[in-house]
Amino acid sequence: MTSSDEMRNLPLPQPRRPREHAGGTAITQADRLLARIRELRYLSDRVMDDHVVGPHGQNLTVAEAHARAGLLDGLIELEQVRGSLRHRRVNRLTRVLTMLTVTVVDLPIMVWLASSVFNVDWTAPLGLPLLISVVISVLATVGAATALHHLGHNQRQHKNHRRQLEWRKLSTGAKLSLLTVGLLVGLMGVVMFVRVSTEGLLSGMNGLAVLMAVLVALVMVVSATLVFWTAFRDGSLEQDDLRHYSDCVRPHLAAQREYEDQAYELGCQYDLLRRHAEREDTIGAPAE
Repeated sequence: MTSSDEMRNLPLPQPRRPREHAGGTAITQADRLLARIRELRYLSDRVMDDHVVGPHGQNLTVAEAHARAGLLDGLIELEQVRGSLRHRRVNRLTRVLTMLTVTVVDLPIMVWLASSVFNVDWTAPLGLPLLISVVISVLATVGAATALHHLGHNQRQHKNHRRQLEWRKLSTGAKLSLLTVGLLVGLMGVVMFVRVSTEGLLSGMNGLAVLMAVLVALVMVVSATLVFWTAFRDGSLEQDDLRHYSDCVRPHLAAQREYEDQAYELGCQYDLLRRHAEREDTIGAPAE
């Protein structure tokens, strides 16, 4: 037998086992993961280009609003480090006590006053006079408290670093607003004093009636003043702008973080698939 015959009788090299199905599936999954990762990164980059409305009606991008929030936060922090109290917020307990004062003190007194005016018969109180008295009392109490809160809120721009008003530095409009507050508070006190003193004098207890009238009037004045000063001392205009910017930016930053987290998780899956495919290629490669 010649050498050529021996060569013809040698077994032919077997081709590598086909892996079209498994390999094709892996490649398809990897391609899909890579496409999704790129899409998530694109969406994450575009989040900061979305538009939001600023505290004064400006049309801003999320990036611009985020930058302004950072500037305001730095300004407030700097003034607080220097000892300023202008940006300090009123704590929750003070706000709750103010609301309770209006509800528990002012409203019952106003109901009693209105019931006296509309001649409510307390032996059989149910009826139209009591309903009218309650409605007018609620409207008067809520209206007075809302007006005082609004005026106090608007006067925060004139607050100094000690959280106080400086009368000589106020504008004419600010002085008129404060005079309106004083007139409203004083009127409430006078009405309470007159009504209580009248009831007391009719009962024949003159000295006690005057003392009771002064006490009720003083309670009403303190309650109204508390509403105004609680709103006046609660933060600053800069804090309002910072809160608005933060509320606008927060959901967009959360969405961006969600995109980034999903892209990271899919990236880990993509790396696993790629390493698995490389191992299969290494194991299935023909030996040289």
